[in-house]
Amino acid sequence: MQNGVSIFAVGDPAGAQLNAAIRRCLFVLGDERSEVWDDVLRAANVLRWRRMTQPQPRQFQVQQSLIDELVRRAQRLRNLVAEGSLLDQIAEAAQAIGETDCPTGDVLLESIDEVGPDQCIVVASNGTARAGLQRWLDQVGSEVVVASQLDKVAPSIDISYVIAPPTFVSTSVVTAPATPEVTFIMPTWFRNRSVPSSSLGAHAEGPIVVHSTVHQIGDIAEPSSAEVDDEAITDFYFPEPAWGTRTSGDREPNSEEVEARKILLAGGQGLWLDDGERIRSLDPRQPEGARVAYEAVPDVVPGTYLVLREGESERGVMYDRAIAALGTAAPGIVATQAHWKGLLQARLKRLGYRRAMADLEELGVRSSGQVRAWAGPLLICPQRDADFGLLLEWLGAPSQPTHGNAISLRRAVYRASADLRKELEAAVGRADLVALERDGILHLDLPSEGIRGMIVARVLAKAPFTEIVGRHQVRVPFKDRSAEWLD
Repeated sequence: MQNGVSIFAVGDPAGAQLNAAIRRCLFVLGDERSEVWDDVLRAANVLRWRRMTQPQPRQFQVQQSLIDELVRRAQRLRNLVAEGSLLDQIAEAAQAIGETDCPTGDVLLESIDEVGPDQCIVVASNGTARAGLQRWLDQVGSEVVVASQLDKVAPSIDISYVIAPPTFVSTSVVTAPATPEVTFIMPTWFRNRSVPSSSLGAHAEGPIVVHSTVHQIGDIAEPSSAEVDDEAITDFYFPEPAWGTRTSGDREPNSEEVEARKILLAGGQGLWLDDGERIRSLDPRQPEGARVAYEAVPDVVPGTYLVLREGESERGVMYDRAIAALGTAAPGIVATQAHWKGLLQARLKRLGYRRAMADLEELGVRSSGQVRAWAGPLLICPQRDADFGLLLEWLGAPSQPTHGNAISLRRAVYRASADLRKELEAAVGRADLVALERDGILHLDLPSEGIRGMIVARVLAKAPFTEIVGRHQVRVPFKDRSAEWLD
């Protein structure tokens, strides 16, 4: 509150040229633009975002392939649309980006040199930006973190240099600062310099406002072609995926289908994630031996690292291992599982998902929303024993040996899963986690039969709606161009 924050607004003619070209295109085309423009505009937006958040010199950049592809797509579209001059402007601006270093990077380097690398911390907008900046700043001995790592900053650090506008980082960077001084370094062509206010303001006598001081640096001249007012354009600077629209309609899934949400992963891949209770994940910030764990499905968000099996769901492998470990008891367990799941599928077919869920909720089944998932062959039974007992009663299935068999199978799956976790932890301990943060994907080769080809992939985006897909499709990574160029 005493110091406020500083904003270094740095002149960036090449970035300003690209920003103006994109915004001019959005203004001329309007909200009803044809979908043929989407590929070009999406690629241009990603390039603009990287210019703003990853200002390292060209020799540390990995964006030339993006620039080449953007120019190629613009040229291909040039003769198909009436507004071809807009494409020329975007292509020229993109080429200028590839030929110039971002002045924001020079200002950051000068600032680090002025205070000393051991007295400051650099804050990146996300993990990808952090990895790119760190590769560059290692040469000067400066540490780069993301906002969630600021709670571990040493008390001796005097200043945080945030490489993004205030609106693109966590509010806590300003309202709960980890260092006595906070400075944002951003290009002048991004005009929103507002600083977030504390959420505690609603409980105080007045709003808790953090003041800012803007310092303009370098060539701040605007492109020669005037830009329309900000209010006239709806512009999203953060790279966005291509979701399309829901194609499943309002029907309910049949016995071989489930509702699943599309997840986009690093490495140009996608995943259908059903409403199961959890999925295997990895947290690189944890100490060795504690990195591989499970994430609740609702908690899977952009930035989560998922551990997946290429070409097949991990569930199938764990189920097969569990059945093999059960020995002579396996046939009886498989039979009782098939019986109650068959009853559930028939009840769902007759009543429908919504009515079945309502009936179970009325009986006191807490996790009734997962009734469709329980009908699948690989999800053993409800997590809560009480829920499983009520479900069997509702189905008219015998409590024993059904309940005991399911618990035995679940324990066998847990043992198989624990064994796999140990193998994964060992493989992760040997892997390059810096490469994982940089590339967003890591291949793990495990020695055990049946689980080779495991990958760790960062979640880039999560669809806002579900689709009805086949059960065999869920949790199996597949190639998907929608994730192209997402950070």
